[in-house]
Amino acid sequence: MQFPVQKSADEWRAQLGLQKFQILRKSGTQAPGTGDYDKVFPKTGFFGCGGCEHPLYSVESKFPDNGWVAFDKCFYSNDVCHVGVKPDYGSLEVLCNNCGGHLGHVFYGENHTSTRERH
Repeated sequence: MQFPVQKSADEWRAQLGLQKFQILRKSGTQAPGTGDYDKVFPKTGFFGCGGCEHPLYSVESKFPDNGWVAFDKCFYSNDVCHVGVKPDYGSLEVLCNNCGGHLGHVFYGENHTSTRERH
């Protein structure tokens, strides 16, 4: 997949540091309850990609979950979604549509919110 923001692995590693590089560029998993925004619930604005700051989710779409940051609606501008998905071993991996950064997975059919989805 091609994304507007293109950098080499060395450039990403230098920008992000080892832990964020492993998560955002190598599809790693953060331990539950350890994320910078796990317990942060601002009243205005959006949550941006950790790699490129592209808006991904509005603050209204965030909800409390079991240790990982959880959202139920993606950020759009001009009818274009800022979050993409790709198949990943039977589930869907969530990606930043600007830089391709790994954001986790999408889960459907859960009853956390009226959309019945969790990112």
